[in-house]
Amino acid sequence: MKAYTALGKPLPFNVVVANPKTAPSGAESLAVYVVTDASASSVGKDGCIFKKTTFVKSEELDAVSVRGGCVAVAGTMEVKCSSEAVQIFAKQGDRPGRANPALLYVLAHELGHILQRRPGEYAGRVEPIDLKQTQEAKLDTLKDSCDPGLLKAEEDADRLAVQVLVKLLPEPPYREPLFSAQGSVLWGVDQLNLAANNWRKVSLEREFISHPKPHKSFVPIELPAPAPAVQANAKRFVCDVLTKNAGVIYYPGRAATHPTLEVRMQRIAAALRPLAAQLPKTGAQQEYRSVAVLQEQISDIFTFMYQETGIYLEAVQSAICTRVNSDRPTEGCLSK
Repeated sequence: MKAYTALGKPLPFNVVVANPKTAPSGAESLAVYVVTDASASSVGKDGCIFKKTTFVKSEELDAVSVRGGCVAVAGTMEVKCSSEAVQIFAKQGDRPGRANPALLYVLAHELGHILQRRPGEYAGRVEPIDLKQTQEAKLDTLKDSCDPGLLKAEEDADRLAVQVLVKLLPEPPYREPLFSAQGSVLWGVDQLNLAANNWRKVSLEREFISHPKPHKSFVPIELPAPAPAVQANAKRFVCDVLTKNAGVIYYPGRAATHPTLEVRMQRIAAALRPLAAQLPKTGAQQEYRSVAVLQEQISDIFTFMYQETGIYLEAVQSAICTRVNSDRPTEGCLSK
């Protein structure tokens, strides 16, 4: 709340109530609910869980469960979070009491939606494209996914969350005393990536599908990726979608209304890497000095990879949209 105020964007509440038994009556109160997710068969008519949840492929989550990690509820001053998501984002290994910047980022994102007065959720999804559809239907799907308006609100919330990270990450309780001031910020970026990947894996498994692998065009082979490789991979993806007639292709780009994890990490790294470079490499606890030096070197490499991978995905997505909106989207494709 204080960070948003310092950024000149005060939030429309001044009190936060966790798991209230009744909804707060004050217009300036935010209710935050942490919800235990459950399968439909383990929940009674009263909405309460009456047996241990066992997630199987034939079932779905019940109506109360939170599918997007944390969500800002439309039309109310409420945020709901999956208890499992909170555990993943809040923990920092087995070190109790340490604040994880991953939870800060997720909550700052949802508070951005509260500021926008619109619903939203943290987690994006990899979308399947059924290749048995007609070429026209598949082309329409790709064109619709290229609508820039789909992503605007989510990207705005992400930008706000990144500004909060820049404001708060260098200081306690996010400052990691084992490392230098510079290393601590880079370590924070790594914690964000680890937590986000863990949540993506858990949420996909919990939604009763195996972890879907995106089309190979979205996996960079070289970083930074040369422009010809970007164009070739975009062409390969569009051609496979429009000319193949069996199977499913997973599209992690603009087929959802959320930026991909890789793009989010690129933007986080782009903001925090320069911030870290301005901070001193001193201040680490001396007994861990050698570990701190190694961590700083490795984390800097990782943040470079986060940044370049996101840049690559955005470039591929842009090239895909250019092709599908052209007069000849299948030009150069071989019929399958």
